[in-house]
Amino acid sequence: MKKFSKKSVILAAILTCGGQVALADGPYYGGGVAIYSSKSEPAPGAGIDSEDVYAAIGGTIGYRWDQPTVFFGVEADADIAFGSDFEYSGTACSDAASAPYYCEHNATLRLRGVVGAPVGSFEGFASLGVAAMQGQGADSPTSTSRGVNTGYTVGLGLQNDFNAGKLRYEIVYDNLENVSTNPDGGDPTFESVSLKVSYLFN
Repeated sequence: MKKFSKKSVILAAILTCGGQVALADGPYYGGGVAIYSSKSEPAPGAGIDSEDVYAAIGGTIGYRWDQPTVFFGVEADADIAFGSDFEYSGTACSDAASAPYYCEHNATLRLRGVVGAPVGSFEGFASLGVAAMQGQGADSPTSTSRGVNTGYTVGLGLQNDFNAGKLRYEIVYDNLENVSTNPDGGDPTFESVSLKVSYLFN
């Protein structure tokens, strides 16, 4: 049987690892679930906050580039919220709104850049980008209309190999104070922190 030198074994291991890293380059996609804690004011600095905690389901599609010690990516990330009913001073918006703040959060879309590096058996990463949300803002104490806000998003997370893909855990902060589409009678802000778990294929 042919014997291999120690240098040959090390070289083979390096080439194998390098090939595995190269295979990680390319597109990826997946889905997940999130818990949101959000608040809204009728206008910037109004001092009246409506707020709620609720769930969402989401999807992610992106492209990744690997370097020797870091990786980069660009991705689109979308969440569809359900069960939101913001309240102010213990009164749910579905019962009566006290001001023209957001009563419901329907969806959020993010376009962001990602940079990360190995952290033990995980990959740690940070994200930064722009985002938009759609919701229903109060236009009277008992009725709402559609609104859209835009702003910035930042995030931190960890991900690790799991079966054929990656399991991702992240915390995301969205600050969306720019109103693109005003609900009738309002200029509401929207701010959220979400905890998200996703499974990604590539």
